[in-house]
Amino acid sequence: MRIAGIIAEYNPFHNGHALHIRRTREATGCDYVVACMAGHFTQRGEPAILSKWARARMALACGADAVFELPALFAVRTADAFALGGAAILDGLGADALSFGSEIADLGLLRALAELRRSEPEEFSACVRRKLDAGMSHARAWGEAAGEALSLPPEAVNRPNLILAAEYLRALEKLGSRMEPVAVRRAGEYHGAALGEFASATAVRAAFARGARDAALAAIPEAARPFAEPDALHSMDDVLLLRLRGMTPDEIAALPDVAEGLEHRLYRLCRETGSREALLDALKCKRYTRARLSRLLTHALLGMDAALLRDHPAPTYARLLGARADAGPLLKELDRRARLPVVTSAAALRGDACFDLECRATDIWALLHDDPALRLPGREFTEKFIRV
Repeated sequence: MRIAGIIAEYNPFHNGHALHIRRTREATGCDYVVACMAGHFTQRGEPAILSKWARARMALACGADAVFELPALFAVRTADAFALGGAAILDGLGADALSFGSEIADLGLLRALAELRRSEPEEFSACVRRKLDAGMSHARAWGEAAGEALSLPPEAVNRPNLILAAEYLRALEKLGSRMEPVAVRRAGEYHGAALGEFASATAVRAAFARGARDAALAAIPEAARPFAEPDALHSMDDVLLLRLRGMTPDEIAALPDVAEGLEHRLYRLCRETGSREALLDALKCKRYTRARLSRLLTHALLGMDAALLRDHPAPTYARLLGARADAGPLLKELDRRARLPVVTSAAALRGDACFDLECRATDIWALLHDDPALRLPGREFTEKFIRV
């Protein structure tokens, strides 16, 4: 039996994701596809527009055979930690291949980019510093320097899926994994705003947000549409600012990736702004990108500090959210292969620090709804295992 793994957010699942699953089957000749999917907050620190259970159902209805959870401890992190967390779960399950979308599907070029991200030779670092001195942001300076080193246009390098692709390769190397990397060329732009058959998740979310339901659904496979009914989520402003204004500078300093006195700026500015967006605008600078700051604010909201990350460098379990009804042979094979405990019951994880964070994330996400039934806590323990 050959098993291919995919790491994703599916926020929401769309036609491009279904195409990726189909192309993964074609490229790997696999018998089953297993997805490792982020929960209620994304890598950029934003709330998912649909519950993880709805998104798991969408994936299972459209080609995935089983969906495991990528815990928030790894999902709401930088690209390297996101990639390592997902790869570690799939490797721990015994998957044979790791398939990922990328703007460039040339594995040789992706390995060269991965090596640049790993080693950063002195001449490369010097090039980055020159560009920083010229007034560029760190992300743009790094991208331009990488483009020059790899003979690529600078705009080709700083793309989220390309960076993640390189990090997946680094993760496989770090884990000593035998999973075969499979790069599948993306259809459409990752953050493209245009709607159509292969609209980006960004465009689909924007269409739902402005009430263009039919246009959003056109970019979602028909089999997934019954589960694609997002509620209008409130902003995180109130719960976030309440949390931040109750923190001391020392507590802020204990958050991941806080350095160079950022804790004092955040402590002051959260008291001078009235919304998350205004706070991000005030905090943003060349050193800290908006995505990094957005992630930092969600770390604060969820209570994810550097000590928790240090104590949990890799996943210690693989939580199965759901599977297709005909995936019995796959589940039996995973039981045989897996080196990580495969968990289907939330009760079995009670008291685990990583899972406790997951419960907080779900309970906070619940408070972004109007429907009183959706605002109740403890959904991690009341949702049933998914069979599609």
